[in-house]
Amino acid sequence: MEDVIVEALLSNEREAQILAARELGKLATKLRQKLAERGIISRLVTMLPFHNERNKIRIANSGAIPVLLEIIHCQKESLIELAAAALLVLSSCSANKLAIAASGAVRILVGSLNFQLAEERGFHNLSVQAKLDIISIFHNLSTHPSIVLGWGRRRWLGK
Repeated sequence: MEDVIVEALLSNEREAQILAARELGKLATKLRQKLAERGIISRLVTMLPFHNERNKIRIANSGAIPVLLEIIHCQKESLIELAAAALLVLSSCSANKLAIAASGAVRILVGSLNFQLAEERGFHNLSVQAKLDIISIFHNLSTHPSIVLGWGRRRWLGK
């Protein structure tokens, strides 16, 4: 099954890629991480609709946010960079902002930027681009009034 998903994602057939991306979301966490190590994340990021709000909402509603956060928890900087880029695209859509904040993303992303926590998790060389993407995610989220109020109450920081 996993070989079929990888093959479809790496193909140039758009419909096969979309179906494979949907199937990927249904797989167990360990299997998704295994597939991520095989290089499919970069293909998923290229599939993201940078200018289509409706598709960004569909992607978020299909379960992409928790999957991206799982990837950010892994110890491979290249995967973290791609997941952060994908989350940045999704966070640019106002309809996704509350879902991203409610998923615990703020706490996880702060942890990725925090040097001490990053060292404990094995992030030694998180790229400047990944750090900028994470900061840009915070900027995108900060434009939603409910999230800003929640930050004042530390709601989204998990405290």
